[in-house]
Amino acid sequence: MTPLHDSFTLTRDIAACRAHVWACWEDPALKRKWFVDNDSDGWSLESYSLSFTRGGRETGVWTVNAPGEPWHGRHRNDTTWLDIAPQDHIVYAYTMALNDQIHSASLATVLFADADGGTRLTFTEQIVLYDSRYGVDNRRNGWSKLLDTLETTLRETAT
Repeated sequence: MTPLHDSFTLTRDIAACRAHVWACWEDPALKRKWFVDNDSDGWSLESYSLSFTRGGRETGVWTVNAPGEPWHGRHRNDTTWLDIAPQDHIVYAYTMALNDQIHSASLATVLFADADGGTRLTFTEQIVLYDSRYGVDNRRNGWSKLLDTLETTLRETAT
């Protein structure tokens, strides 16, 4: 199969200061709350680790019990943090695999800026898809849902 190259950008104005939005990426407990522990029925977490430093890694493994569905099996996400500038930007690379077959590789950039008393978060992903079942619309929708959950996490943890 010929790899497909694509990209997308999502922008959110979030009603929280940059320090709090940044904490949702940096703090392992907060990151886990919005990024890991909000899976759909049938998903179960096998393992998760986060070392949010330049050159550090984030790895997650999930099993999905959905016999007959194309997403049935073992999912793995492997991330390497390439550049981290606190409360300004994050650049990272990651792969996603299903049953030990990588189906996508991405370069992502997250920008943090002040916006009307809150934070403008801009997420851009450049993606290579190796399997047509995993289109860019699926990834965009997945990240949109993750950013919804990030905002919920911020509301729930506001002090």
